[in-house]
Amino acid sequence: MAKSARERKFKPRVMTTAFLVFCEGQTEEAYLNMLRQNYRLPIKIIAKTTGQKISQNSINRNKNKYGGLAKVFLMYDGDVEEILEKLQSFNETLLISCPCIELWFYSHYNVPDDTPITSKKCVEKLKSIHCWNNYEKATLSPIQADELWKKRLEAVSNMERCKDNKNNYSMIDEFIKILEKEKKGTHNA
Repeated sequence: MAKSARERKFKPRVMTTAFLVFCEGQTEEAYLNMLRQNYRLPIKIIAKTTGQKISQNSINRNKNKYGGLAKVFLMYDGDVEEILEKLQSFNETLLISCPCIELWFYSHYNVPDDTPITSKKCVEKLKSIHCWNNYEKATLSPIQADELWKKRLEAVSNMERCKDNKNNYSMIDEFIKILEKEKKGTHNA
């Protein structure tokens, strides 16, 4: 005979920490979607393309939905000084790529040097790599996404080797380290 609802014992739900990532544009969103699919962690993208409209109120409103258990990250390009200043005032974890996220993609293959580079030149450098020659902002081909996933730890290593760079850098390596640690923690639980 089946047990009644009162007789059934349910395991209480354990609230996991959500990663709320506010991002600048569709390229960052595509990258985060790839990470979410591969890590299978509770990464939540807020306001798909918040762009320059990001505010402390919108951060707090979304953070409160998770009862304060959310870890907030701001993934933005570092090529506009006014935006960087605004982001630094929020007291959240920054994931800045300077001049742009394509430098992070490039670091999956090479250690970036510190010679100042524009976003346009950075994209050109990325497109010189075999599977990136047809790259278009806002999208990642399946091959490009696969490369970013397979070479993510190489990119972390390459960014660690150029930590003192003032012109060309990415903080996304810190996010990957956090996700790797979280993934290991979920497998050990």
